[in-house]
Amino acid sequence: MVKDALRLRERLQGVIRGNVLIEEPLSRHTYFRIGGPAEVMVYPADLEDLKALLKVARDESVPALVLGGGSNMLVLDGGVEGVVINLSRTFLDLSAIEGLIRCGAGVRTSRLLALSARSGLTGLEGLTGVPGTVGGAILGNAGTPSGTVLDHLEWVRVVDCSGEERVLQRQEMSVSYRNCALPRGVVVVEAAFALRKGAPVEIRRTISRLLVKRNLTQPVEYRSAGCIFKNPPGDFAGRLVELAGLKGLRRGAAQISDKHGNFIVNLGGATAADVLWLVDRAGTEVRAKTGVALELEIRVVGSPIAR
Repeated sequence: MVKDALRLRERLQGVIRGNVLIEEPLSRHTYFRIGGPAEVMVYPADLEDLKALLKVARDESVPALVLGGGSNMLVLDGGVEGVVINLSRTFLDLSAIEGLIRCGAGVRTSRLLALSARSGLTGLEGLTGVPGTVGGAILGNAGTPSGTVLDHLEWVRVVDCSGEERVLQRQEMSVSYRNCALPRGVVVVEAAFALRKGAPVEIRRTISRLLVKRNLTQPVEYRSAGCIFKNPPGDFAGRLVELAGLKGLRRGAAQISDKHGNFIVNLGGATAADVLWLVDRAGTEVRAKTGVALELEIRVVGSPIAR
């Protein structure tokens, strides 16, 4: 694997200006602080770098995984083969003009929300406390009961594996709970949100109120990936986990939060195997006690450690 990674790094360094790393621990790049290494990690310097990178991955038949803020994701302990494209340093432009906010996919959701408040543009308050980047939030249709990132999305600009750019309007996207189905293999690089005018002081007051509620009800003092399971129709996954008597259950350094049943937290040094054990236990117990089959909300990527 290392030999292939060295060859791939050499090829990439010949066509892009960004940084190329080998065997980079993904635990450094996810909210969970869990995960094995990326075979190759690339920080594209700009749009042209991203296009060249995607073409190389296509030509070499190498799998490519896009990483933004690293939230809502569990990387397995064996790491990720192929190329991990880290967009946390790229596509950071952000502007507001006449009710329209345009932002790069690498912009943090908190920064987008802050600009909307300063500009007196309301509609994105449902993103309060949602971690990660705008690109990842769009793919996961991230949000809270107060609203999702797609509620006011106007369009996204994407790049495909051949390096071609195109703009997709909101009505062209297939959207469901915690999912936005875009064409296979495309990477989001920019998005636009159409918002309505509001009073900045009222927007900030709403954000503050939602943050207080989040801090009271979620284990923000620990590393986590956010909600583990999707809420089933008409119910809450956290309530069902609590009903099954699993709050506080530990496996190694991973624990089902004793504050919120739909969070698994890293107490320090947890492995992906620890987390998956708790996920399986919660799914089994909830189904046995309630008949409800919980569906994962977090994205699980990579491979387990070979035994």
